[in-house]
Amino acid sequence: MTMKEIENILKETLGQVIEFRADYVSNEQAVRTQLIEPILNVLGWKTSNPKFVRPNAPDEDGKIPDYTLLKNGKTTLIVEAKNLSIDLQDKKIIDQLANYCFKSGIDFGVLTNGVKWLLFKTFEKNPKDRIVWQVDIENDKIEYVARSLSSFAYSNIDTLDTLLKKSKLLDNGWKTLIESTESIVTIISQKLLEKIKSTEPTFKIDPNDLKTFTKGKIEELFELTEIEEEEEKADENGSVQTESEFAEVEDVIFKRHQKNKIRKKISVTFPDKTVVKNRKVVDTFVESIKKIGPEKVLPLNLYRAGVAIVSETKDDFYNQHKIGKYWIMVHSSTKDKIAVLNEINEKLNLKLVIETYTNER
Repeated sequence: MTMKEIENILKETLGQVIEFRADYVSNEQAVRTQLIEPILNVLGWKTSNPKFVRPNAPDEDGKIPDYTLLKNGKTTLIVEAKNLSIDLQDKKIIDQLANYCFKSGIDFGVLTNGVKWLLFKTFEKNPKDRIVWQVDIENDKIEYVARSLSSFAYSNIDTLDTLLKKSKLLDNGWKTLIESTESIVTIISQKLLEKIKSTEPTFKIDPNDLKTFTKGKIEELFELTEIEEEEEKADENGSVQTESEFAEVEDVIFKRHQKNKIRKKISVTFPDKTVVKNRKVVDTFVESIKKIGPEKVLPLNLYRAGVAIVSETKDDFYNQHKIGKYWIMVHSSTKDKIAVLNEINEKLNLKLVIETYTNER
């Protein structure tokens, strides 16, 4: 099993969901055989071999979990399957999985509809912390989903708890080092300037231009096309910037990073005819959630990259906007923001009209 193999299966799964979604909304058996089992297989759980997987095997109380995963003859994981119409965050469904895991005396369980996967920790003292993570093949980056799912692969299941602790330590360490995307740009900019000055001590450049150049290079290297560019206050006020002594050189260096881009924007029309439509997608997203009411969105338990869209606690790394006592996770692409708004609209039956348009900058 390699990460590339997992990613390939996830991409195939995503393609099937897009083409045959109607089947998976109502047919749990199709979800199990066509979506879930291929993923379990690539993770090393041989679904056709009873030494690895026993489907619909009754426990000692006669309860029947969908999949009982075994290693060396011992139950190590319970996987509960649902069709796409089921809300995985439903308390009754989570309680059902918890009961299976508790009766079996195992530490972890998985709840999935083939698209969304939720890892549950049975004996966590704080109920709020029992959901370790939730990933979404449609809305999270495939690499992130693959890395998360690999944590309960056959080869990793014995050390799952250790892997999760290591991951948490790494995340916390990263958060103390990197506060935001902008801080990454700042750190690299400083290192770049130090490197240049080690050979060219008289080199001078405007700090903002240096950051612009660095951000452009980061976007090229990692294809971070969704990093939202900060607008200069002078530009917003319509003031004229004076040219620096390096203007001619700067034009050559920075022009390709300052080209006008055609970006997708969104507008949200509410039943009362209120239209939320801002220059920045993030502002439209936050304002829409504010009008809907973050207290209504919070119980939906929507996640992206393992972080709640609406939370009462601030995340140390991901970008969030504050609305009253709530924190709104905005560290996502325009596509993700549209998907979140559509999901909120559907689950709360808001009858919003969510539209996209392009605007050349």
